[in-house]
Amino acid sequence: MRVRALRQINLRNLVTERLVFEDGVTAVVGPNAAGKSNLLAAIALGAGGSLASGTILASLRFGADEGYVRLDLETGDGSRTVEIALAPGRKTIRLDGQVVRVAELARVGGVVRVGPEDADLVHGPPARRRAFLDDLLARSSLRYALLVRAYHRVVEQRNALLKTPAAASSLPVWDDRFVELGREVEGLRARALSTLAPRAAAAYESIAGSPSDFAITLDRSHDEDDLAAALAASRAEERSRGVTVVGPHRDDLLLSLAGRSVQAYGSRGEARTAALALRVAEFEVLEARHGTPPLLLLDDVHAELDGRRRAFLAGLAARTPQAIVTGTEPPARYDRIWYVDEGRITTEHGPPGEASAGDAPPRLPDGA
Repeated sequence: MRVRALRQINLRNLVTERLVFEDGVTAVVGPNAAGKSNLLAAIALGAGGSLASGTILASLRFGADEGYVRLDLETGDGSRTVEIALAPGRKTIRLDGQVVRVAELARVGGVVRVGPEDADLVHGPPARRRAFLDDLLARSSLRYALLVRAYHRVVEQRNALLKTPAAASSLPVWDDRFVELGREVEGLRARALSTLAPRAAAAYESIAGSPSDFAITLDRSHDEDDLAAALAASRAEERSRGVTVVGPHRDDLLLSLAGRSVQAYGSRGEARTAALALRVAEFEVLEARHGTPPLLLLDDVHAELDGRRRAFLAGLAARTPQAIVTGTEPPARYDRIWYVDEGRITTEHGPPGEASAGDAPPRLPDGA
């Protein structure tokens, strides 16, 4: 997938309203807090519908109460347009002019973002690793996106019920649905790991430059052979705590080297290599799923990585049809360079697109 043009209004500190992109590696250079990460967040929002900051308000320019992003994309299925309008409590997504759910953007293509926050893939909480796997699965399968959403709704209903006196009589109504959806989530996650794990292991060896027994395994929240048995065995604990204590929403991904936990015992370098290997495996899974390489976004990673890992990422960017690389200094290899300062993006010859006339945000387009 390639991005051909971006239009944004009121996204964080970005001032430049429209940018036109080309193939190859585009380097975006500027000081810290200049807007480099905000540019990549705008692209990722348009490509996948996800907010890097987690909330709509935090994604908007300070003082603004609405925003807009449009991406013109070239995919394996031809040209596509994604528009996303943001307002308090509302995110409206249009694909080629039709309102769609965020899960339906999975059929458009793919984008992989590598950044300093990837350290959380190793040292962060289990929820961070679950989110990584679920997000990758959702972008590969609309069915999975809808399935995991339905599963989490059932968990919320059970948790609410467990806090009421009616739990004993009403829980069986939700238990059957919980087990049905949970088993399917577990099965699809296991199948996904059978594809993801060997790709990550191969990537780890390539990055490290030596044979490495890197493995990813699913650490389930229960020791029972079946989710129904685990649910029955946990009944007393969940009633005491008022939450559902077993199920896919409590699982984790274990990352290991030669059987040793990277989370618990890995060095800083091993942890960085493990996180990067996960992103490379994500890239390859999406490439296989869509039949074309995803858009690659490298966010200020060169300051955090040593020469070997920087060289590996440079090689990955070079063989990708389109990559956008940010940093305070240019990378070793690039096809063009843009400069960003206080949200305004320029080249040595002028703006790489259409810039707004001043810092005042323009009006949103009609119908956004």
